[in-house]
Amino acid sequence: MATWFQVPYQSIVTRRETNQCNRALHKHDFIELVIILNGQGTHIIEDAHHSVQAGDTFVVAPNIQHAYADTNNLGLFNILIRNQYLQTLNHEYISMPGFYALFLLEPRMRAMHQFKSQLQLSPQALAEIGDWINCLEVEAQQTTPLACSRARAFLQLIVGNLCMQYEALGSLDSTKLLHIANCIRYMDNHLNSSLQLADLAHAAGMSERSLSRNFHATIGQSPIEYLLNMRLQRAEELLLASPTPISQIAYEVGFSDANYFTRQFHRLKGMSPRTYRKQFEKHNIPIERREHNERRSS
Repeated sequence: MATWFQVPYQSIVTRRETNQCNRALHKHDFIELVIILNGQGTHIIEDAHHSVQAGDTFVVAPNIQHAYADTNNLGLFNILIRNQYLQTLNHEYISMPGFYALFLLEPRMRAMHQFKSQLQLSPQALAEIGDWINCLEVEAQQTTPLACSRARAFLQLIVGNLCMQYEALGSLDSTKLLHIANCIRYMDNHLNSSLQLADLAHAAGMSERSLSRNFHATIGQSPIEYLLNMRLQRAEELLLASPTPISQIAYEVGFSDANYFTRQFHRLKGMSPRTYRKQFEKHNIPIERREHNERRSS
């Protein structure tokens, strides 16, 4: 990752290919948002092949092998995004199911859906984001804090537009992903609430049976299993972000029983929440001192 991202606060790098040649399978340790600007070619992801043309837009997840073949005047714009910045985008677009579908779900399901759930921008939609792409490219070429901040702002404009475009697709496969995305978004917004399968099915606009079947086919877990892991992941973030008591963190992420929370956390991480926090503090600045330093520097 250091090859691409030159400074710690740089979250975005861009790369424009005016005539993408055939390229062998390769992978990156960051997120890659690809927008096809012109021409045609074949995009290979793992063992799956599919044709790409102007307007096709897709996300390549970290450590996924992909390649290009049979290219013909293929022009594309790559936006390379630090993995950590995806969480920021997630919080920014928490109300948009298109974000979950485009960035999290479609990459998992593209082979199963034979790429029918992929986003394809119309010529008009592609032209609409063209100016933002150009502005992002200019800012991303610089590494000053101000330029990096501006690059993030232009990326957010682009991502917001792409999310709206995805939500308007209307294909059967993309609609299924949006139903699942609505369910995940509801979980995220109500993490500290007592949620039952019926609540999640209502949020997704599906029956409980249909949600369970489609959710497991898409995610590889049941909705309730995914919710539990989402709560534990959020608890992990809170444990490292502040000295908040563990019992309060358990309550904030939806556990009414702190002992049950501790058992589930131990199952996931192999240690108790208290040990996990102490282990982090042992190798990093203690949370209280880190907060004090941040207040002094602000």
